[in-house]
Amino acid sequence: MIKVTPLEIKEVLVLEYEEYEDSRGLSVSTFSKKELEKVGIVTEFLEENIYCPQKAGTLYGIHFQNKPVEQTKLLYCMKGRGLDFAIDLRRDSNTYKKWVCVELSSDNRKQIYIPKGFGHAFLSLEDNTTVVMKIDNYFHPDYRKGIVWNDPELNVEFPIENPILAQHDVDAPFLKDSGCNL
Repeated sequence: MIKVTPLEIKEVLVLEYEEYEDSRGLSVSTFSKKELEKVGIVTEFLEENIYCPQKAGTLYGIHFQNKPVEQTKLLYCMKGRGLDFAIDLRRDSNTYKKWVCVELSSDNRKQIYIPKGFGHAFLSLEDNTTVVMKIDNYFHPDYRKGIVWNDPELNVEFPIENPILAQHDVDAPFLKDSGCNL
């Protein structure tokens, strides 16, 4: 069974699977297509990626893929702790350029469901964090896009001044120059 909590942007959801504990320890499901469908999430996930930032303060994003290969994402933290951000990039949405954030950790075992049309970023809060991400569309380099993490038009409140970034995130454009077609 899954508990579903909508965020301020109602399409972005926090998912929590029921946990079982006995003399052997804890048992938690991390994915059930059947349980997701029961709560109205009908998505065919095609790929799973694991990210392992070594240092706290490592920032991935803001990333997305343009139409026609945009991606739905489902993420959880297997080890450590981090902040996961979903940024609404759908120009026809009443929450366009708004964002939400959820703390994901191995302790709280929360998942975040991010539908198509959103940018995504993850900030590690502990060394040696491990994040799992399922996606419903394969990576297409020609449609890969990014937005600079500190774009004032989005005003995402990352709780860090100097994150550890990949070079493509350092060089990422502002939203207005990103070619976003969501």
